[in-house]
Parts: sequence; structure tokens; C-alpha cells
Amino acid sequence: MKRLNLPLILDTLFAGICAFLLFFTVIRFYTKNAVVGLVFGLSACVLFGALGFLYISNSQDKKLLLSRDEKQKKLLALHLSLSSDDYIKNLLKKCLGEDSKIRGKRIICGEQTYFFDFKMQPLSEDDVAKIIKYKTENEKIIFCTKASPEAHVLAENFLIKIKGIDAVYPLLKDKELLPEKYVYEGAAKTGFFKKVKARFTRKLCAPLFWSGAALLALSYFTYFPIYYIVSGSIMIILAAAAMIFGKS
Repeated sequence: MKRLNLPLILDTLFAGICAFLLFFTVIRFYTKNAVVGLVFGLSACVLFGALGFLYISNSQDKKLLLSRDEKQKKLLALHLSLSSDDYIKNLLKKCLGEDSKIRGKRIICGEQTYFFDFKMQPLSEDDVAKIIKYKTENEKIIFCTKASPEAHVLAENFLIKIKGIDAVYPLLKDKELLPEKYVYEGAAKTGFFKKVKARFTRKLCAPLFWSGAALLALSYFTYFPIYYIVSGSIMIILAAAAMIFGKS
């Protein structure tokens, strides 16, 4: 069952309501006809609501896709860092094609010699220096999770290419060679109450207090004071709790 996309619904309603209020107010003001204003307002509500829905939905899909790719990259980087050399060599051989050959800790394909150094820390100058010492007429390419700026500079000086996880991930994805199951699938999901507790800081004290105080003040000027009193009281209590129990 698909989860209800509440932010998308609320944003769409907001766009539609804004369009309705604007068109209804302006048309009614100039025509002095509430019915005409209502017709134009409802039409604008539907039109701009639909346009808002399409734009926001497309934007959310792009962000979700990017977010998923970033998560997969992190999992792949950790997976390769914890994998054996034999596993990585065979994986890269499949990726580079049948013409590639494994030679020690290297994969040779045509006029390129591929090295790999997947680890938790960025590739260092010392790691690049080891590749420099290896004598070959082929172009040298290093696969790694990431490299330090100094390593990039040294590699460029010796015409060595570095391909980090941002290049390795799409390469494996295009060849449909991404692992079916990663070594580590990520930390356990944080519970709802832990998320709330993590965000319950002393910074909330001031906005909660002033919002609560404003609602209590407004209760003196409205026909339905009970809602303002209850809401304002809750905010004042939360402000006090944030001050006493909230993290700095």
C-alpha cells in the first residue's frame, strides 16, 4: 500500500487556496459580483492547484531519486571497503569486460591498467606513490571510495586517473553488477520518540513561549476562547519543559 504523501497534498491545497483567494478577491472587487468572483476563484484554484501538484511532485521525485542514489553509494563504498581483494578483482573484471585480465592486484584491459584501493579513509599521497612506482606503458587508473586533495594533485602530475565511488557506482549500475545484498545495510532506524527527543532543545523555548503567550492574549478578543486557551497553555508548558529538560 502506497504511503500518503501528506506534504504534497498540503502544498497543493495551499497553492490552490492562495490562487482562489487572490482571484476571488480581485474579480469580486472589480466586478462587484460575488458569483463571478467565485467562478474565477474556483477555476484558478483547480488550475494552479494542478500545476502546483505536478511541479512539486516532479521535484520530490528528483530529490527522492538523488537521495536513494546517495544512500546506495554510501552502502557500496562500505561494502567494497569490507570486501576481499578477490571479490573486488572479479567484480571489476566483469565490469570491464571479457577482454580484461587479472594480474596480481591489477586488472589490465587494452591499454589501461586498473588498480583499486577501497578503504574507509581517503586515498592518500602514499597510496598514489605506490602506483607511480609500478612501471607500465599503459594508462593508470585507480578505483577507490574517495581521495584526498593532495592525492588528486599528485596523481594528475603523473597522468594517473582517480575514479571515486561517484564514478564506480554508475559504472556498476549500468552493467547491473551492484551487489544484491550489501555487507552492511545501515544502522537501525531511529524511533519516533528518539527523533522527537533529539529535536527537543532549549532553542524551542522562546518561539514556543511567545506563540503560547500570543494565543492566550488573543483568547480575550475571540468568540471561541477555549481553543486559544488550551493551545496557548500547551505551548507555554512545552516552553517550560524545553527550558528545564531540553538539551543545550
